[in-house]
Amino acid sequence: MTPEPSVSDMPGFPSDEWVARLDSVLSQCRLGDATDLVLEYRLSDDDGSVYCWHVRIASGRVSAAAGRSGDEPGEGMVALASDRETAREIAIEGKSAQRAFAEGRLHVSGDPRLLLAARPALEAVGTALAGPA
Repeated sequence: MTPEPSVSDMPGFPSDEWVARLDSVLSQCRLGDATDLVLEYRLSDDDGSVYCWHVRIASGRVSAAAGRSGDEPGEGMVALASDRETAREIAIEGKSAQRAFAEGRLHVSGDPRLLLAARPALEAVGTALAGPA
């Protein structure tokens, strides 16, 4: 029996390997068909380089992939941009995204109301990422 992948087994954040492991965990998550959303993450480094990955929720399935989504911020897509440290604090340490946004360290492109509408799906994704209790 192969153990299920978990976030605790994740490689260094962020990397293509980390995103691949994220996709493996998320692929086990099943949702209702009501939510279609793309979350694109854009992390900037001091040297001006940007690392991107995205999470796509569609047709009851969740996936993650390295690179830009190909969608534009707006209907069905929200982009989140920050520096690498802020992203690590939110994704790995569980720090508040709302606080980072209020402090100007996290920037949102697209309609943030999409996040509110997708809250049940995003909570299910969070539960999947948390792993077995």
